[in-house]
Amino acid sequence: MRIAYPGLLLSSLLAAACGGAQATPPAEAPVVEAPVVAPEPAASAEPVKPAPSEPPADEVSASPAPKADADPNATREVTYVVVPEGLKIGVAGVRFTVSASAAQVASGWGVKLNVVASAIDGKPHSLSSPKAGPLAFAGSVLRKGHSEPEPFGDERAGDGEQSIFGDDVTKFSRTWPAKGVRVLGAGDSLDLQVALWGLGTEKEARRPVKKFCHVRMQVDKGKPRAILEPPTISK
Repeated sequence: MRIAYPGLLLSSLLAAACGGAQATPPAEAPVVEAPVVAPEPAASAEPVKPAPSEPPADEVSASPAPKADADPNATREVTYVVVPEGLKIGVAGVRFTVSASAAQVASGWGVKLNVVASAIDGKPHSLSSPKAGPLAFAGSVLRKGHSEPEPFGDERAGDGEQSIFGDDVTKFSRTWPAKGVRVLGAGDSLDLQVALWGLGTEKEARRPVKKFCHVRMQVDKGKPRAILEPPTISK
């Protein structure tokens, strides 16, 4: 994960990416006076024939080796840039600009998230968009006078799709709490974990972005302030 504040960019990955080991170079390389070029075979040279133990080239199957299925749990790099209006989040070739604000709901308060998405790799992308939209909510509310927080989490309903094409921006938003859920009152505090239901270059390649962003809000006197930040990554 990379987190950059104005003038500062810190980076780390959600999980370490796999990589091959590198060979250790010799302690001292010999000095080469001039590059050595291997001579090309003479035009009259006969083609090299395969060894008797090897089948002729025209008898070798031309079928490519089967590809291993892409690991559905492979880690993806997610970058975060903190800006005055919120966060810029980059993942899987898409840039999301996210903002959060307190929203008055009935006689209390909730949180509204606005997202603007655009492709930065020149490829089309697909967002999973069920009934409540691409954003998934989970977290807890600590009510005034209570010592234990009240947990909550989404239940997915439906399976729509929202597409992202190049520089054409795609916008979506969502407000917490959902209808029928108790709003925040004075003295209450919200811990909201936000995810994406699914993101990929096509529908079949979509995978969730489980830790997209994090919102905190404490209700006191007056209009509360929603604090939008990168998610906490477990070590």
